[in-house]
Amino acid sequence: MKRIVIAVLAGLTAIAAASMPAPEISAGLVDDLPLPPTDARSGVWFCPGAAGEVDPILVAGVLEAGIVGFSLPSGGEVLDSFQSRIEPGVGDWDVGDGLFFHPGPAIVEASSVPSAAAVLYRGPARVAADGCYLAAKEWFLNGSGIDESETLTLRLFNPLLEQGRVSLEVISEFGFEPLLDLESVTIGPRAWEDISLNLLLGEREQVAVRVAVTEGVVIPGLHSAGPNGLAVWPGESPSRAWEFPVAQVPGTAATISIWNPGPEPAEVGLEIMGEEGPVGRFNLSVGAGREERFDVSGVTAGAVGAVVTASQAVVAAVRTIGEAGVAASVGTPRPATRWLVPAHGVAGDLGSFLYVLNSADDPVDVSVSSLGEQGGPVLRVPARASVRLEVPTRGADLNAAGPISVAWVVARPGDVGIGLGVPITVEGQ
Repeated sequence: MKRIVIAVLAGLTAIAAASMPAPEISAGLVDDLPLPPTDARSGVWFCPGAAGEVDPILVAGVLEAGIVGFSLPSGGEVLDSFQSRIEPGVGDWDVGDGLFFHPGPAIVEASSVPSAAAVLYRGPARVAADGCYLAAKEWFLNGSGIDESETLTLRLFNPLLEQGRVSLEVISEFGFEPLLDLESVTIGPRAWEDISLNLLLGEREQVAVRVAVTEGVVIPGLHSAGPNGLAVWPGESPSRAWEFPVAQVPGTAATISIWNPGPEPAEVGLEIMGEEGPVGRFNLSVGAGREERFDVSGVTAGAVGAVVTASQAVVAAVRTIGEAGVAASVGTPRPATRWLVPAHGVAGDLGSFLYVLNSADDPVDVSVSSLGEQGGPVLRVPARASVRLEVPTRGADLNAAGPISVAWVVARPGDVGIGLGVPITVEGQ
């Protein structure tokens, strides 16, 4: 792949950045945004980024030949960009090849759909995984606390050439936190704001944030950094059902945080699923406006998935921490029969694994191939089970006989990251 003049993407992303149709993903409702300036660009994804002595490897996956472009907006301009024409498969840009420890967000654009995008963060001692997202008007982020050993940062990314503005509500174990400075936060064009929740709150056992976009387009994300590594995870929209293909990584202890932002209590069922089938089912109540946590490590020390169902819409996230590292992820609100995982196997020096969760009552056959290829092996996933797949593919395309959910894990000695696959719909399927 070759580097191109920065202006190629700079002019196109200004308007197109939030406007193109893309596959349905679990990142909230897609807004009505301006039409793209050209029919040639039809898929745009926003990656909030994270600080923590890591460089991003930006990845896009496409099922048809086309152009993939990556750009790094900063301070109202495009700091750097990269573009390549690729055949069906994966295009990637290791930003660390030219910029050391780049902490900023990115825009990923593809000229063909369906497409998928993700980002892998790699540093000397840390790794993390995250997706890239579409625009939404409201986001809910939870799943962490604050202690003296680590930082917790809320990032607000504005990818467009117009001002962005949000209002924030922060909830802790003490209830609503009246932080007047967060009632309205402005983010400049093609820029981001990092809000240190440590400085604002001090130590807290629970932290949840509601981000309401009142002007423009703003993509939020949380990242925490500490002695156990780096964790990066996005916001979501409330749902009555959540699936976690990975709810705990071996060598770590996991908790699932369930936040009920509604005005009425929620009754929640939580089922833990291992490789052979169900491990246990549990019930808990989550009060209105409150967050409750479930200790997965109190049930099992192994790798498991989980399914959360609730009497009303809630938000769910998992955080897993231990000697193997630290990672966090939201769940996916719905299973699907086709998933793309563009970042799987892209960095050859890191371990990369797929997890498939089958929450149905019957086994399901799953075909796994490199992204852009066909005819991969067919694997059977037992009923109500979460299975780890070790497949030597560059990018992954999973086709299932029934609905499944998919996540990917990246690992190095001492740290681990969890990201979700991207569910897609292909015409004719």
